[in-house]
Amino acid sequence: MLPIVELFQNRKLTIYLPEGYHESEERYAAVFLQDDGDLIDPKDSDVLQKIRELTAINQLPGLLFVGIESFDRNNEYTPFVSPNVFEPESGKQFGGNASVYADFLANELKPYIDSKYRTLQEREYTGIMGFSFGGLISVYTALRHPDVFGRVGSFSGSFWFPGIVDWIEQRTIRDTGQRLYMNLGHAEGSGRTNGQQWMVPNSKRIYQYLQQNGFQGDSIRQVIYESDFHSFERGVQYVPDAMQWLFNTK
Repeated sequence: MLPIVELFQNRKLTIYLPEGYHESEERYAAVFLQDDGDLIDPKDSDVLQKIRELTAINQLPGLLFVGIESFDRNNEYTPFVSPNVFEPESGKQFGGNASVYADFLANELKPYIDSKYRTLQEREYTGIMGFSFGGLISVYTALRHPDVFGRVGSFSGSFWFPGIVDWIEQRTIRDTGQRLYMNLGHAEGSGRTNGQQWMVPNSKRIYQYLQQNGFQGDSIRQVIYESDFHSFERGVQYVPDAMQWLFNTK
């Protein structure tokens, strides 16, 4: 089934309906994906095929995916204004506009999707996830809107970003019923001399903090795999397992 491509507030959405959507009246969990849905894009990996195979054998519920185009990910996916470490001599900055983008997802985009498609609208059926900066903004958005996004996936989330650890540790995080999956390579950023060298230490620190504050027991999981570099190809292969853990709660 080909995805539906449409515009919402001049932003491209790529919507993947579950198999059998048009032949039933069933409602489905919805997963909001950063970076135009690259985590499941068939041109990048076989993840979507694997997810649909799991659904076909009843090991995963049917899911509706919404891939969201970013106007400027260095602006929208970053929580705070900070020097751009990718172009240190350019004087460019990360825009720090994540709060506006997060509020757009929760208050405008999700209601639109709920009004147009047959979604299960409760928090426990609403996911958000992404890779790298996409993982960072997904966790940031979910912690900012815990009443909206109950299933959260961060794949090699960029938790090296300056200020994000302090922001999380300064929040009052209670048991909201959310589930959070995080993964990363065991030595990501180890060869860097900029802020990215903090990728693994910060990710572990955030995981430990959340594990003790609002995500006790089986509501949080961190998977660390063998990789000494930031790899989309490796990280994305964990998406089907993550989806099973996030959405199979019985």
